[in-house]
Amino acid sequence: MIKPLLQLQKRTMALAGMVMAVYLIFHMLTNLTFFTETSFSAFYYWYNDGVARWLVLFTMIMAIAIHVKAAVRIRKVNAKARVTDYTKHDKFKIPALMVTASIVFLLTFIVVHIFQTLLFDATDTFNELTLLFKSIWMVLFYLAGLFVLMMHLQHSLANVLQTLGKTSITYHSLVWAGTLLLMGGFASIPLYIYFVMP
Repeated sequence: MIKPLLQLQKRTMALAGMVMAVYLIFHMLTNLTFFTETSFSAFYYWYNDGVARWLVLFTMIMAIAIHVKAAVRIRKVNAKARVTDYTKHDKFKIPALMVTASIVFLLTFIVVHIFQTLLFDATDTFNELTLLFKSIWMVLFYLAGLFVLMMHLQHSLANVLQTLGKTSITYHSLVWAGTLLLMGGFASIPLYIYFVMP
């Protein structure tokens, strides 16, 4: 009974993760229009002024909640199933406390980012974003959040590939390339604002 339930939780977590991954790609591509101010302002004026923003926000909050809930349940089941801790690890293992801390930081980053964008003036998103990333602390916070997100995404996609039996270096190299491109796209905006814009 526990095994089918665990599999269901894993599928649920993976599905919610896929929804979030699709959104991240969409969000990164729309953010890259920042380099053409007119397109960026026009898109975000339409997006923030209509119902689309709230539908996407609701979908993402639900996906995050489902993902986190499933992850917590899986972790509890795994902890109960492990009677004795592993005595030897063939590979480097990140301490559980550090993993938990990184997930808490990632959730904090997401919540802060949502609240910041909700407080933006919807008619002037370009200047709001520019002002936000004129602060070195916000740039560093954002880059740290992106780094943790990249590591989480890479680990999750690697697990999905392993479950599907795709263990070759080629597949895992593609995962790394994809996550680096995604995070690079996001990171380019705060770095450009802080270091290049007057």
